[in-house]
Amino acid sequence: MAFLNPLFLFGLLAAGIPLIIHLWNRRRVVTIDFSSLMFLIAAHRENARRFQLRQLLILLLRMAIVALIVLALARPFLTLGLPVASVRAKTDLVVVLDNSYSMAYQDVDGIRFEKAKTLAIDILDTLRHGDSAALILMSDIPNPIFRQLTPDLESVRAAVNAAEVSYRATNVQPSLELAHEILAESEQLNKELYLISDFAENGWKNWGRLLNRSGARVALMPVTEGEAHNTNIEEIRASNQLIGVNLPLQLNVTTVNHSIAPLARNMLTLFIGGEKQKTVSFSAAANESLNTTLTYNFSTPGTHTGYFMLTEDRLTIDNRRYFALNIIGEVRVLCVGEQTEYLALALNPHKNSPQPSVSVSNQQRDFLNARQSPTADTMILPTQCTPAEFETFPLEDYDVVILSDVPKITGQIDAQIQKFIRHGKSVIAFVSGHSDTDDYNQFSDTWLPAQLGRTLTWTPPRQIRTYQETHPIFDIFPSEGFSIQYAPQFHSGVALNPTSESTVIAHFDDETPFLIERGQGTSTVLLYNCGLLAQQRNTPDTDATLPRATTYTNDLFVNPYFLPMLQQSVLYTATANSNLLAWGGHIGDIYTARYPQSAGGKATIRLKNTVDTLHNDGSDIDDSTVVPVAEDGTLRFQGTERPGIYQVEIQTQGRLQRDFFAVNVDATEADLARIPLQQAAARVGARTTADAETEGTTVEADAYNVKRQGKEIWGELLLLTVCLMLLESFLSNREKAVTVGEA
Repeated sequence: MAFLNPLFLFGLLAAGIPLIIHLWNRRRVVTIDFSSLMFLIAAHRENARRFQLRQLLILLLRMAIVALIVLALARPFLTLGLPVASVRAKTDLVVVLDNSYSMAYQDVDGIRFEKAKTLAIDILDTLRHGDSAALILMSDIPNPIFRQLTPDLESVRAAVNAAEVSYRATNVQPSLELAHEILAESEQLNKELYLISDFAENGWKNWGRLLNRSGARVALMPVTEGEAHNTNIEEIRASNQLIGVNLPLQLNVTTVNHSIAPLARNMLTLFIGGEKQKTVSFSAAANESLNTTLTYNFSTPGTHTGYFMLTEDRLTIDNRRYFALNIIGEVRVLCVGEQTEYLALALNPHKNSPQPSVSVSNQQRDFLNARQSPTADTMILPTQCTPAEFETFPLEDYDVVILSDVPKITGQIDAQIQKFIRHGKSVIAFVSGHSDTDDYNQFSDTWLPAQLGRTLTWTPPRQIRTYQETHPIFDIFPSEGFSIQYAPQFHSGVALNPTSESTVIAHFDDETPFLIERGQGTSTVLLYNCGLLAQQRNTPDTDATLPRATTYTNDLFVNPYFLPMLQQSVLYTATANSNLLAWGGHIGDIYTARYPQSAGGKATIRLKNTVDTLHNDGSDIDDSTVVPVAEDGTLRFQGTERPGIYQVEIQTQGRLQRDFFAVNVDATEADLARIPLQQAAARVGARTTADAETEGTTVEADAYNVKRQGKEIWGELLLLTVCLMLLESFLSNREKAVTVGEA
């Protein structure tokens, strides 16, 4: 026997109340002297015995009545195989149905998800009138179709039949925790939890053993046996993070063969704008990850969308991977300073400029050579002005402002810069001992990335030694760093103290910051710790009456690294902190972008027409979503539930702006290797009679043969209580009648 409400058993203490009352009210025997009446005394003793027995019986009945009421409230039930317990008890169950995209795998005997739905219907068909059920669709997040147990079993069956495979990965833990939470509210004798899945190992990672908080019987029901064979596209990487029109772009594609068998021949096809561009074939060994490179030239600037596609296999969802590329076109740069001729020439050199002599790889040499080609020259269009002219210079048509050794930042210059930044544009500043430290430092709280300190003089000169190799400004340089032979030499600089909002991208070899970045929304401010002006000064052994010699604080202008570094800096800031590959999240990720000039407005986001976004009849899906833009200009979109290219349309300064971003499935779900069922059962407390050798072959049978026998007997206890109450009432009234008669 067991109890559904065992806490009520503490009420058995109340069964002692009648005994306490009896003892409290028991009459004391009083001795009274009387004449000798031998026969009267004998009769009195006989009546006293009968009276005491009747009172003891009444006391026991009252105590039994209280105890039976308490036991009935505790809801006892029998599960001992007795004839009285052979009646089927009510059952509450929750079906956790795996609908991650690996369940779309096509086995020889059918699609896994369809087999899983059949199993779920079979389980529901075992229920009877009075039973309840709930359904949870499991992926990386739980999707409860019914958040509470419902006796409407037909609705649960209909929900199972209507369920579809999602594009999400798998995480078992959250769905099982929710199932236990639902079952914990059940008061039925039988509580059961069924997990129907392909038991891919990736869904069982990053969590440990799960407690059975509901006390339910857990059954694991696999829908597949044997090895699965699958290939997928793992990743797409661009050879360079910043690239312009008519320049070769290399796209590196990683494909994985998740199979114990080699892949003899497969095709990888590149689509741009929905049109097929290139196809390559490859072979892969068992469980091999393979990198394939395709080169493509874009003839127009802007965002270009496309995807790579593999030859179809048994799981097609992961055979396609989307991308959106930001191709840079013309970049208009305003060079502000007293001497900006060399700076403008470096931004747009003549086509007969000398070739770099740095020791680089062939790929990097081609890129550097392309930077100096006529095509690359036209990408950056510099304009020059003095600091005084900049105070009233119209900036609407410019993408980047370069402050080249501007000695003082006047209030009007500061107003121009802050307005420029608010419009999403970027600034590059070169500072040196020529810069007014106190004047610059008053802007470190608004847009300047660091506070300027004292002037530093280095003998011997310093070199750039450490930098973020993955940063777009430096990703074209050799992986071993700046060559010692050709490294730029810096004779002086400024002590810089970066602000908390800034990041140091590169250091000199004495750890002094060389390049600091500060992001402000979609704008970027770069601060270079080097001057670009020639300085005239006397050397110690020079006569003061002679003209002062012209020297430079560094050799950047004659160094082969300067031109690509400067151009990369301009292209990086011109793209407002975006990489070549536009935002590419996974299914379910939140897309975040900033539109400061559209704050408080609305954006329309829709999935572009692809083969994945068509109805069965071929008509387009109208899935446009209107998303508000926050007052700070932040746009957050949570509807990334399908892979593909998403288009963002938003009104900015009276014109319609379009942006694109790609969403792909999580590649970890493509690995279909299974977790052993015995191991899975141990982690979730599932009942199984399988041993390690059979590896769970009887789990499915055990799940269907869950014992639901048992009977609650609280009703019988209440009926017995009523009978005892009637008997107690009869005996009590009879006792009173006898007492009155004797009197």
